[in-house]
Amino acid sequence: MRTYDYVVVGNSAAAINACDAIRSLDPDGSLALFGEEKRRCYSRPLISYLVMGTVDEKGMYYRPPDYYRRRKIDFHAGSKVEAVDPERRCLETSDGERYKWRRLLLATGFRPFMPPVEGLEEAMYLTFVSWDDARTMLRLTSRPLRSLVMGAGLIGMKAAEALHSRGCEVVVVERMDRVLPLALDETASEMVAARCRESGIEILTGRSVSRVAARGGYRGTAVLDDGAELDFDLLVVAVGVRPRTELAEVAGLRCEGGIVVDEHQRTSEPDVYAAGDAVAAYDLVRGEPTVNALWPVAALQGKYAGLNMAGKEAPYPGGNSMNAVEFFGLPVLSAGVVNPPDASYEVLIRRGEDGDYRKAVIRGDVLVGMLVAGKIERAGILTSLIQERANVRRIKGFLLEEGFGHIHFPRSMREERIVEAVAGLAKQEREARQERERRRR
Repeated sequence: MRTYDYVVVGNSAAAINACDAIRSLDPDGSLALFGEEKRRCYSRPLISYLVMGTVDEKGMYYRPPDYYRRRKIDFHAGSKVEAVDPERRCLETSDGERYKWRRLLLATGFRPFMPPVEGLEEAMYLTFVSWDDARTMLRLTSRPLRSLVMGAGLIGMKAAEALHSRGCEVVVVERMDRVLPLALDETASEMVAARCRESGIEILTGRSVSRVAARGGYRGTAVLDDGAELDFDLLVVAVGVRPRTELAEVAGLRCEGGIVVDEHQRTSEPDVYAAGDAVAAYDLVRGEPTVNALWPVAALQGKYAGLNMAGKEAPYPGGNSMNAVEFFGLPVLSAGVVNPPDASYEVLIRRGEDGDYRKAVIRGDVLVGMLVAGKIERAGILTSLIQERANVRRIKGFLLEEGFGHIHFPRSMREERIVEAVAGLAKQEREARQERERRRR
């Protein structure tokens, strides 16, 4: 039975960034990666753009063709890990192969949530979370058809936009009272919905599908909670995702909503780490472990998991929910708390004459949330302030200015940020050099 120094289960953002981090400190340790799909790592957030034709298949890939070879990674493509035994440090794949490890990373991602809708199990549908889903959608929409999208979250709305680009008739059904209810506030949600409706997409909010009747192939009829019937040629089910914790749970790892990890991405079992969409890790805005199924968060967690697996004590700084998306030419960027739960938060709002919308959420002089729709240029500095948990008391009046930047900071604050940035870069370079020297010895 082959023993690896490092084994990574998964092949997306968390897994790949973990491999990069491991190799930055340990260039030669044996490393294996197990991916359920046969493709090399690709960017899942781009699948709607593949359908729309704005990204080609070559542009989908997250790393170049020779990535695994150059990183000295044994890539087990199309190999699903069925069981993990932390005590014996052993795993088993779906084809019966067994491998041992010294340190293991679970980057198992999420799975689509299937609502308890009568008849759904008998119907054929897409969940629109994989490259295969995108290719199937492209094949089925070679001619215009009637499509129904269940769910108006990020996945559902991007699926709707992709279907519209293919000339399809699109109806979106959302049980909440607005689109993108978790990522946006009421105003920004209405801006997105209005842009979609203007483009010809029908959006039904405050409604839900109670029953589905299959009619052969992907065709069928959906019955809504008010008795209305919608015929469709293609159904997309996008009502949410759930962390894939099954492998961790069977292995005896502590799971509470997601796989529980400490500040070094370690699980409850020795030398078993976890990162990505299946993990409940520290959220710096909420101040507690949270599952953030977002690509940048997964990448950051993977990086710190890999550093710690390779022997460096590198605490995860924490992430926060951030969404950057565009619908029919309307760009929207949100981060942190956009829907404050109570009056302890201060909310600043600015509406531009040209229709752009800006919002900042502050608590105790600390910026904890932001939302920009329309003109999003220079909004990135707001996300940096959230990540840094910066005190914005002295710059509060400028936060929502269209040209907001470091020029609006008091001189002492500008100098402080520059010093911190330079010191941080110097520290990273020094630590990386020390690690390389230690490895050579």
